[in-house]
Amino acid sequence: MAVLWLVLGPVTDWAAGDRVWTLPPDQEAAAVNAVRQTLLQAVGGTAALSALVFTATNYLLNRRGQFTERYAVAIGQLASEQLAERIGGIYALEHLMRESERDHTTVVEVLAAFVRENAPVDDTAAPAPKGDRDRWMHPPAGTPDDPSAERSAARVATDVQTALTVLARRPNRPEPNPVDLRSTDLRGANLVGARLEAVLLVGAHLEHAYLGGARLEHAYLGGAHLEHARLGGAHLEQANLWGARLEHAYLGGAHLEHAHLGGAHLEHAYLGGAHLEHAYLGGAHLEHANLGDAHLEQANLGGADLAWADLWSAHLAGADLRMARLEGVRGLTAEQLASAITGEVSGGGAG
Repeated sequence: MAVLWLVLGPVTDWAAGDRVWTLPPDQEAAAVNAVRQTLLQAVGGTAALSALVFTATNYLLNRRGQFTERYAVAIGQLASEQLAERIGGIYALEHLMRESERDHTTVVEVLAAFVRENAPVDDTAAPAPKGDRDRWMHPPAGTPDDPSAERSAARVATDVQTALTVLARRPNRPEPNPVDLRSTDLRGANLVGARLEAVLLVGAHLEHAYLGGARLEHAYLGGAHLEHARLGGAHLEQANLWGARLEHAYLGGAHLEHAHLGGAHLEHAYLGGAHLEHAYLGGAHLEHANLGDAHLEQANLGGADLAWADLWSAHLAGADLRMARLEGVRGLTAEQLASAITGEVSGGGAG
């Protein structure tokens, strides 16, 4: 009532101005009514806007509270002894991550920590007692479906694989830190088409893993074990693979442009049609490797061991093979072999 009195009384008088009161009575009344109507509309609009702002604020606060509650429930599920509940918690976190950009980084880091905690490289250590809840997750997390059985070396535990799958298909948003999966045991993991750019996999075990078409640009894989891994068509541009173990790995058509493979072990690896332009392979082990039709333009193979490697139709224009071991190598012409001893190999392809 006080607001109405102010609007219809003093405020109207002030808004109308002194000239209104000099008008004839009928015009004065009409002018005052017009001013009052305008002021009432303004007050009504302000009230409606205030109510809208209040409603929106309450909605955002309630939504934030719902996200927080859902996050807490999901974390509790990750600590469950039941496989189904752990998987449910992982998918709950995925839904939260997709709906809330604000929680994206937190969920990614939680899932990466879940993998690191429950799939460590050293799987020979004695398991913690069932009653030990000092760790942030319960010890059974990361075990196979049957908690009494030991985790198979050739198969990633179901819950760990689920966490990897969620990480691999997370929304494409800016992230302050790379996904950290260092020193994890991911043998046999399915990461086909995974989006893991700049991922940290230093010292990780990925033997027999499926990484076909995976996005691993700028990834850190120094010392990683990728023996027998399937990396056909994978993107590893500018990846760091120093000293990585890739014996018998399949890298057909893989993209390794500008990759760092110094000292890497690629014995018996298949690199047919792979893209290794400007890659660094200094001191790499390529004994018996298949590099047929591989693109090695401007690649540095100084000191690499290519004994008995297959280089048929390989593209070697500008490649540096100085000090490389070429015993029994197949596919290099006599001219290319002679050039390799002194400097860059010429020609668009070996044959």
